[in-house]
Amino acid sequence: MSDILTIDTGFGIPATPKEEDILPYKLVDPSHPALHEPIPEYDETSLPNYHMSHLIKRLKMTMKLYGGIGISANQCGIRERVFIIGNEHFQMACINPRIVETGKKVAKLKEGCLSFPGLTLNIARHTSIKVVYYTESGEQKLIDFDGITAQCFQHELDHMNGSLFTEHVGPLALKMAQKKQDKLIKQYRRMIK
Repeated sequence: MSDILTIDTGFGIPATPKEEDILPYKLVDPSHPALHEPIPEYDETSLPNYHMSHLIKRLKMTMKLYGGIGISANQCGIRERVFIIGNEHFQMACINPRIVETGKKVAKLKEGCLSFPGLTLNIARHTSIKVVYYTESGEQKLIDFDGITAQCFQHELDHMNGSLFTEHVGPLALKMAQKKQDKLIKQYRRMIK
């Protein structure tokens, strides 16, 4: 199905696609330009709107399909400043996300990324942050996050700023992690044969 709105000629009102007709996105390759350049601010004064609501629905479906706890629009090649974080029970969309304050404690935490299947790295992240973002309805939120939510928010915000999690480690750590990733991929391929 295309993203084009259809017109109900009986009433002249745009018809929106049914939930079951909305398809997830495909993830772009890590070399895709959308992952390497900062994404400009979204005009939050235009919220709520059909475009952003549709994008958020598809991002949530994509995150669920790939089994993630976070996904940024630019991981799907979409240059909009929005990401989703959450789990199978609750997801939240963060439009124009920013960190306004960081806690003093930093910890190295194991982290993965949907753009790099099977790759895990130990990344230094603030364990608590204060953030501001807009919701799909245009409401501004100022919230404190800690733990995995803080980690995930920072990871997805890096995507919005054109930075990948592989850039947070040295070349030796990355090379060792990539060897483990290759081994996992080979094991997986043997299992599905």
